[in-house]
Amino acid sequence: MRLGSGGRAAPPRGFTLVELLVVIAIIAILVSILLPAVNQARESAHNVQCKSNIKQLGLALQSYHSAFGMFPPSSVWRTQSGSTWTLNLSGVEGGQSGNVSTLFENWVILILPQLDQAALRQTFVTDASGNINQPISSSATGTGPGGNAQSNVVARGTSLSFMLCPSDSYNRTPFMGSTSPSGSTNNLGDGWARGNYGANASLGYMGTGGTSGVGPGWSNNQLQGVMGANASLRLDDIKDGASNTILLGELRAGLTSYDCRGIWAMSGACPSALWCHGYVQDDNGPNCTQIWADDSVGCSDVANALGGSSELSLLGMPCYTGNNGNVQQTARSLHAGGVNVCFCDGSVHFIIDNVEKGTGSSSLGVWDKLNLSNDGFVIDQSQY
Repeated sequence: MRLGSGGRAAPPRGFTLVELLVVIAIIAILVSILLPAVNQARESAHNVQCKSNIKQLGLALQSYHSAFGMFPPSSVWRTQSGSTWTLNLSGVEGGQSGNVSTLFENWVILILPQLDQAALRQTFVTDASGNINQPISSSATGTGPGGNAQSNVVARGTSLSFMLCPSDSYNRTPFMGSTSPSGSTNNLGDGWARGNYGANASLGYMGTGGTSGVGPGWSNNQLQGVMGANASLRLDDIKDGASNTILLGELRAGLTSYDCRGIWAMSGACPSALWCHGYVQDDNGPNCTQIWADDSVGCSDVANALGGSSELSLLGMPCYTGNNGNVQQTARSLHAGGVNVCFCDGSVHFIIDNVEKGTGSSSLGVWDKLNLSNDGFVIDQSQY
């Protein structure tokens, strides 16, 4: 022990300022080295969970196919005559895509029993036979055949873990139509839970007979996916082969409470399905950043809130500020470099953003050929 003057022990020597700064610098360097690795490991785990989710949904769709002989439609549209609702067959793409009063169950609601969610399926308002008899946007309540309380608001607001990709932090915010600054989404209602997976519907727009001269609609083999509106395919109808045709793709949840993209229980293009997501228009390919790519209700409000159309594109969520109906949406994710998809055979693949895209019906790209069910092209896995 070192003694000071007078024989007393000297106080212990502390760190100098220079030594303290060196220690802080070393810690900062270690953090800068380790943090990317930690983030990469976290995202890798998120991606594994996301693939597991879409795989589960694909298997449920196959189970539905086994039970009913075909895949479910991506959207069901009905029109009312008196007290009776009948299937709207004015166009296989679903008629007036902005008319939410005719929007009924979608593909997710239809496969709830195959996902061990039969009780949730019974929560939607039904008639005595158990058929949904109110638009999902309705706030009507009732009592089901088994005496269970029914409410579309409660049912559509139920968060489903298998519908949520953990990489997407925006899926924690429910869709609230009444929060739109301009009132453009008021008629959609409030309290919709989010979802990150959409049915492969069509490379054409969601609208009666097709639009912009793109052909006769969903049944055209240059447009037809697998699950259209009021129409869908059997496995035997998929001439390109189940292992060569996309069944489901990832979606991103809306960036604000009134951005209606990514809603698991809402029919239509932007909420829960992929429409016009290839060569036909400006939403060509996964994570397309063209400035007016997606067409969704209330896009102008979203753009105004987040800095304009260019900023939405930088965020990877561009949309047309002309406020079309929910008629167009491509596959999107927050994974680096691409999106997860599930093929009709239940296999899951990662499709890179720069996969080959087409420029027209006579020059289809790999992305188009994977989404089309009857274009006559079989794509080798090495091409994506």
